[in-house]
Amino acid sequence: KPEPFPEDGVFTLKSLAKFDGVVNPICLGVCGKVVDVSTSENIQAGEGYGKLWAGRDATWSLAMLSLKAEDANTMEYKLSDFTPEQHKALAGWYKHFTTKYTVVGKLQEYEGWDFSSVQEEAKSQTPFGAPKTEGAAEATGDVASPSKAPKTT
Repeated sequence: KPEPFPEDGVFTLKSLAKFDGVVNPICLGVCGKVVDVSTSENIQAGEGYGKLWAGRDATWSLAMLSLKAEDANTMEYKLSDFTPEQHKALAGWYKHFTTKYTVVGKLQEYEGWDFSSVQEEAKSQTPFGAPKTEGAAEATGDVASPSKAPKTT
């Protein structure tokens, strides 16, 4: 029978490990938050991303764009270690996971960490899979905006 999330919402790396999708819902950690990703089609117990991050903290892996299992639960770093590109990648993933899925708690090991720079940068990120706003599309040149469309007579 699945166990409930911690009543106080505080997970440790050890208690998070139980939420790997085998008996309990699948959760992962990102920037000190614990997110329930059970509804994800891409994160399943024991395979793919689930094998990497289910029941584990993915913060370092997401910033490094690493798909190495040994990079999950990495805690020996500071946010200042990341390049601007890595910081931006982490902000994009943070926005993805915290807007698409339910935040169910926080990770005790990140107590005292300040992720405000990631949260701030995430505000300007487009969540993966979401339609880009017209302004964002114009700025990146990804899509022709209606104003630049050829005129038909």
